[in-house]
Amino acid sequence: MKNKYPMLFSPGSIGKVELKNRIVMSAMGMNQSDDGFVNDAVTEHYAARARGGAGLIIVEVTCVDAPLGKNTGNPLILDDDKYILGMQRLTDAIHAEGAKCFLQISHAGRGAFRRITGMQPVAPSAVAMPYSTMMELSNETPRELTVEEIHNIEEKYAQAALRAKKAGFDGVEIHSTGYYLGQQFLSSVANVRTDEYGGSRENRIRFHRNIIRRIHELCGNDFPIVVKLSVAESGKDAGITVKDGIYYAKRLQDAGVDALEVLAGVWSSEKENTVKGSETECQTAGLCRILKQGIRKMTGKAPVIKTIGGGQVQHPRAAENALESHQCEFIFVGRELLVQPDFVKLIEEEREDEIKHCIGCGTCSRVQLQKNEACRCVLNPQVGRKIKENRVL
Repeated sequence: MKNKYPMLFSPGSIGKVELKNRIVMSAMGMNQSDDGFVNDAVTEHYAARARGGAGLIIVEVTCVDAPLGKNTGNPLILDDDKYILGMQRLTDAIHAEGAKCFLQISHAGRGAFRRITGMQPVAPSAVAMPYSTMMELSNETPRELTVEEIHNIEEKYAQAALRAKKAGFDGVEIHSTGYYLGQQFLSSVANVRTDEYGGSRENRIRFHRNIIRRIHELCGNDFPIVVKLSVAESGKDAGITVKDGIYYAKRLQDAGVDALEVLAGVWSSEKENTVKGSETECQTAGLCRILKQGIRKMTGKAPVIKTIGGGQVQHPRAAENALESHQCEFIFVGRELLVQPDFVKLIEEEREDEIKHCIGCGTCSRVQLQKNEACRCVLNPQVGRKIKENRVL
């Protein structure tokens, strides 16, 4: 029987990596490692989502610079070769279930908490992280990074990418949304430097372009790179406009990035979203379309870089519409896969009436950031559960 969502379940590619469908599990912090090492709980969490049908698994925010870059007590870490063996076990488990996997490499910057690291957080500029409803918290004023320190962090990102490749990951994703360091360099509010890393858009994207160039040097140009990018922000502390987002997308394309996972950010104490999803439209599909139109206007050519749109994808018809109308090439799914690991399989088998949807309570992130506990889901008690540990050293 012909599937009623043919685009969603058609194969696609990011760089040279072939994916069986267009559904990407977005990286979500779980805070359940053993001091940064992969354990059985981590492995089973991702294997279950691969088993459930996702074409690409992007493994959670992985710290490239511990402890300074941590915002929770037990994220995955890849700033040393000692973590590679455990990561290899994780990639083997995901591949065995028929999915491909990328690793999200990350640094919390001003979003790191002294209670976790024991140190003052660092950032492009000494500008405190404002309150955001997304995190339901703010943070102290960070210390401004020196240029030498920035160069060292750039190298840490690249070395983490090389370790990811050695561990069997099919690609990497650079985290540049929310309150993470990548976003901070791009924001005209968070980044008020007056040197080569601040001021103009070109200077604010320099951090990313240096990392990407170095990853290509270490891993080869055929090792895929995705950037998770805030292309627009709202609220009184917003520092990225749509025009900024278009410029950054174009320059990331120039640098050889294969795809963008497109998001919007909110810096406000009010309960609001920059863009909303519906039964017929994905939350950020429209932003993907705007990026493509902007790149075409700047270059006179169709964009080469692919886009991953999504957000609140509770309705597969919205995802199918976004793909059919060429707004984006892939669909990211996050919390729906926390609630139901076989979310994708249920859609493919046209058993949508069995799907339990995320209710948007925010427990999954709140318990990590405010209580430093493992991720939990009120609808799925298996999320974050402890199982008999078998840490791989």
